[in-house]
Amino acid sequence: MKIPMGTALVLALAVGTAAPVAAQGEMDFNGSPLVYEDRILEREHAADRSLVETAERYVVVHLAENRVFVFEGDRAIWSAPAGTGTGFQLDTSTHNWDFSTPRGFFKVLRMEKDPVWQAPDWWYVENGLAIPSYDHPSRFKPGAMGNSAVYLGDGIAIHGTQAPELLLNPDPDARRVSHGCIRLTNEAARELMHLVDVGATVLVY
Repeated sequence: MKIPMGTALVLALAVGTAAPVAAQGEMDFNGSPLVYEDRILEREHAADRSLVETAERYVVVHLAENRVFVFEGDRAIWSAPAGTGTGFQLDTSTHNWDFSTPRGFFKVLRMEKDPVWQAPDWWYVENGLAIPSYDHPSRFKPGAMGNSAVYLGDGIAIHGTQAPELLLNPDPDARRVSHGCIRLTNEAARELMHLVDVGATVLVY
């Protein structure tokens, strides 16, 4: 399902502290207050209404803010800065790849610790290499997705990273660094796995 332009799904953002303190009401999966040292929650986040019609927790990827949220109803209980697609297009004589993060509704299909990335054809084209067979050992790259991955289907996942410094820039536009996936720091990606269940709704807009 596509999110139409001019949608009413708007987050209300009230400017708050930028100090590395515990965000009010936010707990980790052990029930302890979350303290942000390398990823500061700078604002209180709430919506004018529930963004997804569900009684369960759901995930919102806000592309303008380049942040990932976990919501309960109309209230965000967790948030972290994210990296999303650059929007770059890679063209060959036989294929066109668009490195934008797709918008719409998704479901968490599965979650995996220490995932192994299987490099797609575009990775070889981008790096000027010959494209190997689909199951060639060179395609399998441990660590490329960080320590955790939440798979949404269609080749898209919310996952960790080997370059967390790219996600800590305070300018959301500077965090458009991926080939379409949604990147979090490894710490944040692992926390997300403990906050939502397989089957949870994910809204990307």
